[in-house]
Amino acid sequence: MEKDEQGVKKATKRKKVLITLLVLVVIAVLQLVWSNGYIDVEKYEYRDAGVPKSFDGTKIVAVTDYHNHGGAYEDRLVKKIAEQSPDYIFYVGDIIDSYLTDVDKAESFFSKCADIAPGYLVYGNHELRVAKEDGGLEQYDRAAEKYGIDILKNEIADLEKNGEHMYLVGTTDTVGLFDISEAAEKLDKSAPLLWIHHYPEDFNVLAESAKRDGFEHALIFSGHAHGGLVMIPFTRIGIYAPGQGFLPEYTSGEYFHEGSELILSRGCGNSSITLRSFDPFEIVVCELKSDK
Repeated sequence: MEKDEQGVKKATKRKKVLITLLVLVVIAVLQLVWSNGYIDVEKYEYRDAGVPKSFDGTKIVAVTDYHNHGGAYEDRLVKKIAEQSPDYIFYVGDIIDSYLTDVDKAESFFSKCADIAPGYLVYGNHELRVAKEDGGLEQYDRAAEKYGIDILKNEIADLEKNGEHMYLVGTTDTVGLFDISEAAEKLDKSAPLLWIHHYPEDFNVLAESAKRDGFEHALIFSGHAHGGLVMIPFTRIGIYAPGQGFLPEYTSGEYFHEGSELILSRGCGNSSITLRSFDPFEIVVCELKSDK
């Protein structure tokens, strides 16, 4: 009788362990599906007395690390972008993927986004890899330009509204290969400088460069880190990021240095066969406010 009771207890214990393991497996699968399919919308408000009145309320959507996903996902992403009613779309690098390059998917994405808002684009590391291959980025550049997207190759764009101006720097090279000093001499520095640059690990140098060239504040948009790929839940702590390695300093969200701000997106795609965990895709929406 006693042996029977012990047998029942062991069977019950095994059953509980199996149920617990099954629940954990289901949770793991669900969060992987969520992290690699759901598109989050992270909203920020940037207040600065230097923002011209005509730009008060201007909305910027930053799209990074799309990696030419295409298909039904593309339609969901475009719908999310359109729902934000942006004034500008910033394409902050790695819109294509150098391992599974499909420029036709990038062109399809550009064609749909062009109906939403004017766009500005910089290259990321994947575009620069493709640039070294036969044919390079000719088709990609033609696709962007066909739909009115300005490609900033270490250049400054003049954004104008009602006679007022803000300036947007777009850098392709890593820090040290492009100096805005000469171009900045001719610019009105009363407004904060906007900057799109794929690599967040360059933030401190960009902020110091902006200040050195007479801009008290710069608002910088980056991607590349993919949120650290595997994030500790309810934190910004990631396990690994390209360009930074293990336990990266920059994963997602806001960072500050020398009066400037970095808004770092987790990106909206995966490269090749990489997967995320507790790290869903996102687009960034930033509304400019004239804090006067």
